[in-house]
Amino acid sequence: MNVIDKTLYHQIHPFKMVTDVVAAFTAVYLLWLHLIVVGLVVGFIPSLAISFFMIRTMEFEKQKQSKLGKYIKRYMGRGADTARSVGFVVMLTGGWFHLLWLVGLGFLVIIAAWVNGLVYKRQMPAETKQRKRPR
Repeated sequence: MNVIDKTLYHQIHPFKMVTDVVAAFTAVYLLWLHLIVVGLVVGFIPSLAISFFMIRTMEFEKQKQSKLGKYIKRYMGRGADTARSVGFVVMLTGGWFHLLWLVGLGFLVIIAAWVNGLVYKRQMPAETKQRKRPR
């Protein structure tokens, strides 16, 4: 499996998902307390470190073959990644300004990015469609 595939499929590994969720909500709490440096470190460093470690040392064939793996291969593109990042920044901003609704909105943006393929069914790329045989 190449690095690009590992970068995609490591996102759905349970260890990575738990790390991201715990780091995000801990960072929001720390920013709520106006501990900006600690909050940003907790918000970004664990996820980046775990990603680096996992991509360099693990295989993700099990994740690739799963239903979730097939889903993210099809629907988790740059747009979804960008939306997840924007949602995280919105959450952090809500924490800093003590706006719980903004934290919730950011969280909903992240969830929407993850489930976008369930809402907006995309057509398969042309190279993966079965070609019709002429009769």
